[in-house]
Amino acid sequence: MHLLRLAVLNAVLILGSSAALAAEVAVIVNKSNANAVDKALLVEIYTGQAKLWKSGDPISAYDLPEDNPVRASFSQSLLGKSIGNMKALAAQNLFSGKAVPPKQLASDEEVKKAVATSKNAIGYIKPSSADDSVRVIGLQ
Repeated sequence: MHLLRLAVLNAVLILGSSAALAAEVAVIVNKSNANAVDKALLVEIYTGQAKLWKSGDPISAYDLPEDNPVRASFSQSLLGKSIGNMKALAAQNLFSGKAVPPKQLASDEEVKKAVATSKNAIGYIKPSSADDSVRVIGLQ
């Protein structure tokens, strides 16, 4: 019985921390991008499976640096993968010619600016960095 309670407590903590990590990330698109984005599409974009929006326009995805805590939260909570796993997948996609990895930018401000100026862009930043120059996507 004690082991069962411990297992349930661990599951609650893991799920709770995953939701908390997701709350530390704002997924953003250009304000004029009317394409629907859900978690499944987000995973497809960042794993190189989706290259075009439903409208047929090419997707421009942006990443933060590997040492950025927002990138760690994004990878873990929204993509379900570690940064190391995402890095390996990006290298494999690039080597095989399957996909080009998201362009890495240095800061939230650079990602926000790139997304604000490119109709087909998607990225992620800290929620406190978001403003009305981009559209924040609500994901669960």
